[in-house]
Formats: sequence, C-alpha cells, structure tokens
Amino acid sequence: MKLTNNNIYQEIKELLYSAKNRVYQTINTTMTQTYFQIGKRIVEEEQKGEKHAEYGKQLVENISKILTKEFGKGLSFTNLTQMRKFYIIYSKR
Repeated sequence: MKLTNNNIYQEIKELLYSAKNRVYQTINTTMTQTYFQIGKRIVEEEQKGEKHAEYGKQLVENISKILTKEFGKGLSFTNLTQMRKFYIIYSKR
C-alpha cells in the first residue's frame, strides 16, 4: 500500500518514537528512585541492630531470597548490596 502523503507517516512515526523515549525515561527515573528507596530501607533496618555487618549481610541475603521467589531475577544479594551502596553514597549529597 502506498501513501499519497508521506508527511503524515513521518509525523506519526516521530510522535510514536517520542512517546516511546518518554516512557523509557520515566521507567529509568522510577527504577532509580525505587533502588534508592530499597537501599535506604536496608540501611535503616541494619542500623537497628547491634551487629551491623553480620546482621546486614544476613538481612540482605534473606530479603534477596524472598524477593527473587516473588519477583524473579534482578533482586540478587549483589544487586541489593549495590542498592544499599547507592543509597549510602548519594544520600550524603
């Protein structure tokens, strides 16, 4: 099928790509904020105990196992540890 007016095709295509890019930006912003909040909650919970290092490691391992079962990949011990570090580094700015 051939279009008689190629401009409308280009305009619609640009609208769709623009919308797609805004969706990606929104997702990235939301995930970054969520990771920061997850890190914050882990740090807050760790600070309640007397043995921060031991409790913190066990806490993150347990949370990781439970969340991975419910949400799948992406919430490993390593990822949660990085979220914790992300919060610690950027909460001081």
